[in-house]
Amino acid sequence: MTFLNPFLLFGLVAAAIPILIHLFNIRKLRTIEFSTLTFLKELNRNKIRRIKVRQWLLLILRTLLILLIVLAFSRPALKGSFGSAGSRAATTLVILLDNTASMQLHNEQGTFLSQAQQQAQQVIASMQENDEVFFLRLSDLPQATTEVGTQDRTKISALIKETDVSYNRRTIEEGMRLAARLLQQSKNYNKEVYVITDGQRSTLTLANKSQSAVEQLFEPQVRIFYTQLSNRPGENIAVEKTTVPPSLLQVNKPFTVNVVMKNYGSSPVTNHLVTVTFDRHKVMQKSVSLGGGESTTLEFSITPSRAGVLSGFAESEDDLYEPDNQSFFSVTIPEKISVALIAPEETFERYIAAALAVAKAANPSSPITVTAAPPSRITTSLFSNNDVVILTGVKELTIPQSELLTQFVRNGGGVIFFPAADTSAHYRYLEAFGLAGLRINRSPATFNKTDLQFPIFQGMFEQGLQKKNVTIESPQITATMNAVSETNLRTVIDLTSGKSFLWQRELGRGKVLGFSVPATADWSDLPLKGIFVPLLYQSVLYLAAPVNTGERQEYFAGERIEFSSAGIKRGSSVSPSSLQMIDTENRPIPLESYVRTTAEGVSHSLFTFEHADRAGIYAAKEKNDTVLVLSVNVHREESQCELADNEHVSSMMKRLGVEESALQELPPNADIEQTIAESRFGIELWRYFLLAALLVALAEMIIARETKQNSVATL
Repeated sequence: MTFLNPFLLFGLVAAAIPILIHLFNIRKLRTIEFSTLTFLKELNRNKIRRIKVRQWLLLILRTLLILLIVLAFSRPALKGSFGSAGSRAATTLVILLDNTASMQLHNEQGTFLSQAQQQAQQVIASMQENDEVFFLRLSDLPQATTEVGTQDRTKISALIKETDVSYNRRTIEEGMRLAARLLQQSKNYNKEVYVITDGQRSTLTLANKSQSAVEQLFEPQVRIFYTQLSNRPGENIAVEKTTVPPSLLQVNKPFTVNVVMKNYGSSPVTNHLVTVTFDRHKVMQKSVSLGGGESTTLEFSITPSRAGVLSGFAESEDDLYEPDNQSFFSVTIPEKISVALIAPEETFERYIAAALAVAKAANPSSPITVTAAPPSRITTSLFSNNDVVILTGVKELTIPQSELLTQFVRNGGGVIFFPAADTSAHYRYLEAFGLAGLRINRSPATFNKTDLQFPIFQGMFEQGLQKKNVTIESPQITATMNAVSETNLRTVIDLTSGKSFLWQRELGRGKVLGFSVPATADWSDLPLKGIFVPLLYQSVLYLAAPVNTGERQEYFAGERIEFSSAGIKRGSSVSPSSLQMIDTENRPIPLESYVRTTAEGVSHSLFTFEHADRAGIYAAKEKNDTVLVLSVNVHREESQCELADNEHVSSMMKRLGVEESALQELPPNADIEQTIAESRFGIELWRYFLLAALLVALAEMIIARETKQNSVATL
């Protein structure tokens, strides 16, 4: 026997009260001599014995009455299948319904979601009087679909019926943890959890939780019914991922999109078509053949016809699972690149200005505009109005100017550095970039090795870089300015002297490109070589490239999306109050913002929203201008076809404290009501104890009255 309110059993101590009262009422008898006892002899000794018996009987009944009342309120329950239906202990049910994206797959009985809904409705139909139910959809986690248990079957039935497939990725383990917390609130003896899922292994549990310690989340009497609707893995080929490698994005200049395709099934796929659409136009199509479990990367070349924030997607042929047949991406083609050319004298800027002018003349669509200024003009407005700053021959900056320069780079700005032909210069403002102790090396040198995979060389040469026979005309160098230690620098071009000619230093979201020779003819003939114009021009394009051109943070449907103001199109003066987020259906989404300050003291706005319910392109707009687009895709885990076997399910349940005997597999076509009836147990006996207490109280009243009457008659 089990007591559902065991703490009330302390009330059994009250059963001692009648006994104590009886003991206190017992008086010791004394013998008193009378002259005559004749009238006492008439008493019937049998009547005296009956009075004593009735007194003991009253004591027993009164004690038993207290015991029965306490036991009734402690709600005793007895295991077994006997008793009437009305006497069965009330049950608390939790229905955990998987409605992740893979539930839209189907077999001969229909979609897995519709089958899950039917089985959940059968569970609801099995409820009896006083039963309560919690309903949990995976897509609603970490919140419960119904936070409070209800006996309203009509309400839960309606919630089940209106359930739709969601791209919000949650796991059965998360749902089980929430179910355990809900069941702890219930005082019912019978507690049951119904897990209805297609059985996809990636939906069962988080991969990094497989070896976690055992937790005792469930009471021993909790029963777990697990239904796996799918009995065989599906065949699925997915667009796994699309990426845009670091590129110099320009109008009418091609860039590359890499599309990763993967066959999640076991059967080979031949000549499967993959199409890339960019800026609402189909641009290229390729076919792919993959064996079971294989993946490959396809390269697509795209040439944008206009500037702006543009988006596209890769799409494969239709198969059984449609959500992963598309993968979205976005790029920003600069409409304008503002360059500040800072030089103390005209001598230092002459060749640079001429080179950028020549490049613009050769490419009329070039977005680069150059403004020359002396170092005294280095102010906050200069950095806010320019994408790239070229420092040529600038030997010193004031401390405030140096701090502004550092913050500019950390926030995503680009800097090109040329030293002056001055042996006394120290360039202390470069110390913030990890460049300390610049020294002159007077060893003659020429180009040694060039990192041709570095983005600034993209499209610079007519020959394909794959041939590895590209040679760059080297200037004649007599001296260089180099850091004492170059370990924290990426060398783009090195020299025969063992020093760097062109190096890169990343800081925060920005970059610094440094040349070891001046932009004059003092230490080299670099400005007179043909390589100078394209090298300088492409360096500017590279540094001005938006932050969304390379490997970026991925966004997945169903998650809370967060992005930084640093990713917004440059030149946009956007305030949190004026920015509006638009979803895939061109509907506005509530957008929240807050300010975050980094450890380096750099502040920027962060924006968040929670309604990325579907994969696609989400646009941030300032009035009618699109200043940012976010590519939101389906979780790749949803593409996996592997099913969880009994060992996986048992292992997960065991970690949560579910005993093996408490876990029961419920086949999709099972007779739900019969299975549930056979597994449920527990008959509440409080009604019987209360009825017995009433009978005892009635008997006590009758015997007490008879005893009183007999006592009066005797007297």
